[in-house]
Amino acid sequence: MESDEEYQGRVASAVLKAIADTSLVEIDGTTTAYIRSAEVCDALITALAVIMEGAPQCRTRKGMRAMSEAAGRNLLTMMREMEKLRAETGATAFNATVIYPS
Repeated sequence: MESDEEYQGRVASAVLKAIADTSLVEIDGTTTAYIRSAEVCDALITALAVIMEGAPQCRTRKGMRAMSEAAGRNLLTMMREMEKLRAETGATAFNATVIYPS
């Protein structure tokens, strides 16, 4: 069986590919992925809720709260790591235009 890190990487890659593929639009003959951040974030939160609610740790309200708080801390840590990587390398998460709500 593969390590948790390998599995997580495969799942993350599949999710990002699905987002990019779903976000493809053609403008003047050029296909571009326009990532609508608000809608994508809501969709990811919905998917996360479905997965997390079924976890054994989430059988109680206390368990749900603990799991969601841990996920929130993990998200913030990962966002800070992405921000640091972008500052150090100038790289973006992936080659797409992200549309942020105004």
